[in-house]
Amino acid sequence: MANKIHLNKLAEGVTAWNDWRAANPNIDVDLSGVYLVYEISIRNQKKAWRLLTPFISLLVTLFLVHTNVTEHLIYLFENNPLLKINLSAWEELVLYTIIRLSLFFIIMLTLFTGLELMLNYSKGKLNLINIDMNKVNLYGTDLKGVDFRYADLRYADLRNANLSYLEAIGADFDYANFTGACIESWNIDSSTNLNNVKCDYIYYQFNYELDKFNQRRPIDINSIFAPNEFTERIKVIEKALETIDLTFTDGIDWKAFFKSFNELRQQYPEHNIDIQGIERKSNTLIVRLDVNVESVINTVVIKGAIETGFKEFYEINVKFLEDKYRRDLQAKDDDINFYRQQSMEILEIIKQQVTRPINVEKIMSDTYNNNFHKPNISNFANKMEDNARQQANQNIYTSEQKQTLADVSTEIQQLIKQFEQNNPTANESEKIAYVNDETTPSLKRRAIGALQGFSETAIEEFFDNSYINIAKAIIKGWIKPD
Repeated sequence: MANKIHLNKLAEGVTAWNDWRAANPNIDVDLSGVYLVYEISIRNQKKAWRLLTPFISLLVTLFLVHTNVTEHLIYLFENNPLLKINLSAWEELVLYTIIRLSLFFIIMLTLFTGLELMLNYSKGKLNLINIDMNKVNLYGTDLKGVDFRYADLRYADLRNANLSYLEAIGADFDYANFTGACIESWNIDSSTNLNNVKCDYIYYQFNYELDKFNQRRPIDINSIFAPNEFTERIKVIEKALETIDLTFTDGIDWKAFFKSFNELRQQYPEHNIDIQGIERKSNTLIVRLDVNVESVINTVVIKGAIETGFKEFYEINVKFLEDKYRRDLQAKDDDINFYRQQSMEILEIIKQQVTRPINVEKIMSDTYNNNFHKPNISNFANKMEDNARQQANQNIYTSEQKQTLADVSTEIQQLIKQFEQNNPTANESEKIAYVNDETTPSLKRRAIGALQGFSETAIEEFFDNSYINIAKAIIKGWIKPD
């Protein structure tokens, strides 16, 4: 059981305690088996009573002397027709004393209740920041609500102790014994030293109704942790807590996600942001980002900025892609109508070509052979058996085909010029790749449709000379993709 002298010393405060420990290093301190917050609270309350009693007594006396409250109360007793009291001098003295003591205790209780709330005794908190608890016996002690931040707890005996809601950021538990302790909702981070601790088993929950520990680890009561296993488990849990959890409750657009993720990494290259894991819980998808933050002080600020940054990127990219999807769907509807109209026009062209008379100039031979492979006559020529010459070379477009090819050539040339301005040293392959990436599927389909019956060389008349080769390569890739 805890030593009362040691409890009294602890109630004097952290500074007095640490000085006492430094002056008496060989004392075996015993604070075991008690609810520490309560014990220190009671001692502080008693100390407050002792300090305030003379002061409050003086206030009560001055109040009674200067207000004549006692005389008025005695007068009311004596002149009350219902009571019909006739007090002697001795009885008046007794009544005066009773009234005075009653007022004293009422004022004392009122002031002390306010003081108790102000000092936070009734809220289950105890500030022991930076305290020296090296080698202290805390076996079975209820440390719930104690603030042990940056405390020295090396070699402390914490067996069967209740560490629920313990504040232990920066605390040093080197070689401490945690066997049988309960660590429900304790607050630690990477600055908490758990090296070399001894722990055979631990509990993760405190049952307040039954006043007992629950959720033992290892679960099997006949099993214990391997050496250093407890420390490694805690590190894994803390590592998980230090991730950034991105939660998606209404599904996820993976294209927008990865675009946002890459933009986030570019904005914060020094933090080595990686995807640690993906987890699905019911209808919610959780993506955990691992973030390397060296500064403990700025961890919350940096992680908050990264989380907010991702959400902003994702929102922008989702909206952009949704607009693009809508445009593509609209383009498909337009393409269906376009192809239907184009088919009708091609059929009309075929009819015209079949009924049109063909005049061929015979130059040197009576024997010749004409080839009509396509509905539009392209590179039409008589093949002479000897010394034949080419008679006609023509491309016949409908007005809509011509307009489509003009639109395609304009957009391609604008994209090439734009890319050249931003990348003056870019080669031809890079320009082709850029145009392919920036061109909508709708425009590609329209261009292919307009060129039905023609080769890619047929578009030369629509391009500036400096862009003809690139344009032909681009369109050839659309018509005959690898």
